Amino acid sequence: MECLFPRAEDSYVGDVMALTEGNGVYLNYLYETDHNGVGYHPINSFYTKDFLSFEDKGEVLSFAEDSEKQDLAIGTGSFIKDDSGKYHCFYTGHNDYYDTYGLDKECVMHATSSNNKKYVKDYDEIIHAPEGYSTNDFRDPQVYKTDDGYLMLVGARKEKEEESAIIYFESQDLHNWTFKGDFYTSKELYFMECPDVFKIGEKYYLVFSWNNVVYYRMADSFFGPWEKPEIDTFDGNGFYAAKTCELDGKRYLIGFLDRKKRESDGLGYTWAGSIVTYELRQLQDGTLGACMPEQYNDYFKTELRTEDSLAGTVDLGQVPETCHMTFDLDMQDDGKLDLIFDNAEKGEKYHLSIDNKEDNITFNAFPNFQAMALKTGKTYKVDVVVEKDIVIVYVGGEKVLSNRIYAAVGADWRLDSSAAVVSNFRIYGK
Repeated sequence: MECLFPRAEDSYVGDVMALTEGNGVYLNYLYETDHNGVGYHPINSFYTKDFLSFEDKGEVLSFAEDSEKQDLAIGTGSFIKDDSGKYHCFYTGHNDYYDTYGLDKECVMHATSSNNKKYVKDYDEIIHAPEGYSTNDFRDPQVYKTDDGYLMLVGARKEKEEESAIIYFESQDLHNWTFKGDFYTSKELYFMECPDVFKIGEKYYLVFSWNNVVYYRMADSFFGPWEKPEIDTFDGNGFYAAKTCELDGKRYLIGFLDRKKRESDGLGYTWAGSIVTYELRQLQDGTLGACMPEQYNDYFKTELRTEDSLAGTVDLGQVPETCHMTFDLDMQDDGKLDLIFDNAEKGEKYHLSIDNKEDNITFNAFPNFQAMALKTGKTYKVDVVVEKDIVIVYVGGEKVLSNRIYAAVGADWRLDSSAAVVSNFRIYGK
């Protein structure tokens, strides 16, 4: 399928577990529907070479049919290929009937494949939470090849300390694992889901998620100590469970944009939706910027509208269902830009704002915001990518605000600038 934010028909994308293979990436993900049974969340997969088109590979790992099995439901994990060419999937086994059958609610499990198409589980290789860590919150393994073997990060919670933790294990063969201790801990968040570590330049970065927000930390070595940046998020509260991969020398942050309850803009997000991909770039101060993937410029080739400069209120009409809007933005101290969606048929009107006074990007239907240290006298390149009800604003190669805006489809759009100058305005279609 040719699109930017894929999901399979009549289903939704949950946590994404990317595996780079040759010239492309397998985007393995938790498959969600609105009619889950006792067991749920098999792992399905898309394959892409460019994040512009995706091939649906179907199911690669099923959940258990037997309610006494540990993986009656499947949670996030990771995929890795060993030196012999065998594929390994480490994933979360989750069972809602754990009390009934004397199981841990969550544990780490292992499956292998010779062809990366169907994975066979090994129920003899279950990793349980170490002593002192909750058996209810022990999930999301992420495995890396190291100089000495393999390392696995797992999200956990320390019971007595009431502290969230990312812990780590080591192995020589991907079958036998030794617990080594805490990798990173936090008392600020109840849990740190989907941990991932990667390196750009001379810096290491740790990403993790909680409560519909993706966070990150910085360090000079793989094991820290980890520094919290002043603004430690990339996006608002609709983009979640993001981990990374590298393709063609670039690092991508891949998660999902939630859907909304009853497809109502005024309601909050609910779990699972569509795949969303950001390109990560290291900024001058060592922090990370989340950007529109550069190849999107090749996806939108037809210039539909061009203006050298815009001021005040400008009507844009009904923009194409799939398009790319781009412009330069300069703001004074109290400068603000509103992108307004006025849907007369639905009787709804909302706006996305870039606000220099408040230092944020916001959407006002069900409040969603991303903090950003905006500066007077600096020109920001703004990109707005639209695909049906998904509207994503990228500002200055630094921060993003993604939203699912149902009222934007078929709405009259307009730009409203106050103490701000818009120049080099373009709209591109496919």
